[in-house]
Amino acid sequence: MDVPHHVSRPYESPPQPYPLMADSLHYPATPTHHYVPNAYYASQMHAGAAHMHVVAPSTVRQDPASQRKRPKYTRSKTGCLTCRAKKIKCDETKPTCVRCSHGQRECTWPEGVPTRKKPTPRREPPSPIDGMETRPSTAGSSGVSEAATPPTRGPTPPRRGEPVEMGIPPMVSRRHSDPHVNLPIAVNDNRRSAMNSVPTSSHGYPMHHNNTHALPAIPEIAASYTNQHQYLHSYPSHHYSQSHSSHLPRITAHHDVPHSRGTESSSPDSQWSSPQLLTPVDPIEPYFPTPQERNLIRHYCDNALSIIMAYPSENPVLAANFQFLFDGVRGTDSAVESLRLALLGVAAVHQSFLLSRSGVSSLAADEALHVADTFRAKSLHQLTSACATPEGAHNDAALAATVAIALIDIFSGGRHWAKSLDFAKSLVKSRGGPGLLLARSRGHKANSVTGVSRARLLLEIVAVYELFGCLAQGKAPSLLNIDCWWLTKTNAHDNVSYIDKVFGMSREFILVLAEVATLVARVLCPSTSTITELSESRDHDAQTREAEKLYRSLENWRTVASNVHERVLAGNCVYRHAAQILLLRDVLKAPPSDALVQEHANTILTLCMDCCQSRMGVDLTWPVIIAGTQLYGTDRSRVLAIFELFRTQCCYEIETSELIVRQVWERLDTNHPNADWRSVMQDNKIDVLIL
Repeated sequence: MDVPHHVSRPYESPPQPYPLMADSLHYPATPTHHYVPNAYYASQMHAGAAHMHVVAPSTVRQDPASQRKRPKYTRSKTGCLTCRAKKIKCDETKPTCVRCSHGQRECTWPEGVPTRKKPTPRREPPSPIDGMETRPSTAGSSGVSEAATPPTRGPTPPRRGEPVEMGIPPMVSRRHSDPHVNLPIAVNDNRRSAMNSVPTSSHGYPMHHNNTHALPAIPEIAASYTNQHQYLHSYPSHHYSQSHSSHLPRITAHHDVPHSRGTESSSPDSQWSSPQLLTPVDPIEPYFPTPQERNLIRHYCDNALSIIMAYPSENPVLAANFQFLFDGVRGTDSAVESLRLALLGVAAVHQSFLLSRSGVSSLAADEALHVADTFRAKSLHQLTSACATPEGAHNDAALAATVAIALIDIFSGGRHWAKSLDFAKSLVKSRGGPGLLLARSRGHKANSVTGVSRARLLLEIVAVYELFGCLAQGKAPSLLNIDCWWLTKTNAHDNVSYIDKVFGMSREFILVLAEVATLVARVLCPSTSTITELSESRDHDAQTREAEKLYRSLENWRTVASNVHERVLAGNCVYRHAAQILLLRDVLKAPPSDALVQEHANTILTLCMDCCQSRMGVDLTWPVIIAGTQLYGTDRSRVLAIFELFRTQCCYEIETSELIVRQVWERLDTNHPNADWRSVMQDNKIDVLIL
């Protein structure tokens, strides 16, 4: 489906009575554009005094005799050096404060600091300012912080060397050197109208003119979070509201606070009545520490439903994966780390495909694809490490990681999938096979993808992936064989199947499709069959009778269950006609011009076009390849139109699919003896996993 068109808003900074200053920026002690008379300052002031802010001087001069000594509330200076440098409040927990622990930063303390701070109240020397006495300092006291609410006081002049409110927007916290961060800029009213019309690709993918060689990143500012709630309304259909980065932990932005900071700064007294609001910390930063990773995981959330699920529904794949990612400390479980990296790779492949289609920069698309390959390699390394022990091999997270790696291979063009899928099948075998794997799964919770439900989801995905790989290779599936009783139910809690939601076919029809793949494998690859099957395969008449019987059963096959989604009904019908073409062409040896072949092919294209126009074209690529390679003349334009619609929900595997179909057409037009998609794939060594 189309990537949502997010309306680009310029960054508008609210008035900041407490400017958050980046250390890399130089702030003059006395800005030249603010005129302050010399008499406004005391004769004995320290340049390194605590931060204060300019407020309008009172027009009514107060009697010095009426002034009382009032406490001066300043930021505590006894925190760790890291928090001081970042200008954030330190809770002063030793040896590592909570702020540094949560932000995964190195917590450093000055030499000689005791294990617990001791209050050492000090008094500054008197320095009258217009007849006013200075207040006692609390810089060394732990009893008062900037969050305290002191008595209301009148206007206070700034000291020399202290920052003055300059209207500077919040800066990115020290990560502006990262090449993947796009820094926000303050714009005037004339530029805002121009920035509102930032060009996007045909898929709504933003064109980043200032950084075309890097993946666009989510700026670490409060404004980035205010757009998250818009994701729920960004898709044209409300059915897609279950996927998006709303699954990620949320944090309240500055705009979400009932009283904004701009309102608080309307009066001089307001700066004392409210605590300083710090720049929000990204809640997913502990799990995805770099801006690039946070950008990718949000991209995965926003697009997982449209590129993984056959029809709009709750996304069990996303739910199952995120239970692993956010249920522990990052890096403590190799299997979970492998899954985390693989999901980032899936997002990077999809971003690369969108960049390649948008025409922004081919170099940027290549770089994104390289990022995906890097994540895949790291994920595979972590997976190998995790499966070195029986505990790791029996972890559902390891099986989920193999599924995600296989999805990277599919989206990358369908290649290099065999080893990752074999790895997944070996994990299933190490756990006793599909039946025992499901029967031993525990911890199921209602309305959640946990325990046996999660194990079944992953196992069904692996089984269907293997089935489609066998259809392409002409081999018999091993997981979906004659004795696949596990596909129905294994224990009392095993009562949910996800095949219909993920692949758009009913679970019962998957078994029929596996039976067709097994028969075709016996005909095309008899050497891989058992001795009994070999003796039967030599009898051509027996194969013909079996194919005709299976063909008739497909002709009469109907979906029995009620309340079946329309996409599942269409998917069953599409694959039923595709299976009949396989029987006619591979077993019964009918030519592509056969009337039945042409009829089945036209039905497939009609149904697939309807599904694509309803944005439910995921996992229908193989039927279009099977049907499209049988067509002549003007019917071929229908195939290309469907491929173009597929590109809104798929990735590079569509390019591979169209390449196969076009080469078959060339052979048909030149009366080539091997004008079929299997021969084209074998001659060009194209071994792909396409759904």
